Amino acid sequence: MSQAGTFPGFPEGPVHWVPLPAPLFQQVVPHITDLNELRAVLYVFWRFAFHEGPVHYLTDADAAEDDAYWGALGATPEARRSAVRAALDAAVARGVLLAVDATDGSGRRYYFLNSPKGRAAVRAWREGRWHPETRPSPPPEALAQPNVFRIYEENFGPLTPLIADRLRAALAQYPASWIVEAMALAVERNVRRWRYVEAILERWTTEGRDDRIAERHPEADAAKYKRDPYARFYE
Repeated sequence: MSQAGTFPGFPEGPVHWVPLPAPLFQQVVPHITDLNELRAVLYVFWRFAFHEGPVHYLTDADAAEDDAYWGALGATPEARRSAVRAALDAAVARGVLLAVDATDGSGRRYYFLNSPKGRAAVRAWREGRWHPETRPSPPPEALAQPNVFRIYEENFGPLTPLIADRLRAALAQYPASWIVEAMALAVERNVRRWRYVEAILERWTTEGRDDRIAERHPEADAAKYKRDPYARFYE
């Protein structure tokens, strides 16, 4: 049994990866001495990796509601929000983030990444050409939902247009949970080929899907995959 706070190790199978730019490690992290500021910087990149839409932003209220991440800060919701805002503001002072205060009396502060898109969004807001939508904070379970496109890139290879089309077709035909499980089996068996994943899905459709069937015929999946004359085009 691991000690409290000890990381048990990364799990097997597909996992989410959060992209981080190289300048973060070269020009930012070496100069951060405050743990909460570092937490804030990493948190923003993590949250933005799961956001949809052309403009990524976050409010201090949204961040403070994430109890799993910020639960150790502040005994009350007000104290936690104050601590989270201070951490995010430290990242603003360092130049990693940009901040704009809402003018509707809500007291919200909006944070953007100090990137070309983030700077353009802040400029458009200040010029009255755009305003962020009021949207609720995604619940923690929503952030953890699997994205088959991201899982493919992280575990199988580049997401080409042909592969993207096949993934969309699979999502229209099979439950997303099946696709994620089939990908996990392919990774576990070290056959990181989309056609192999399709072979598993096809067998589950004809034989049924349960834990026994999922593990029963890896040889049959491999044979079906190898018989496909077009497999090389979408591996």
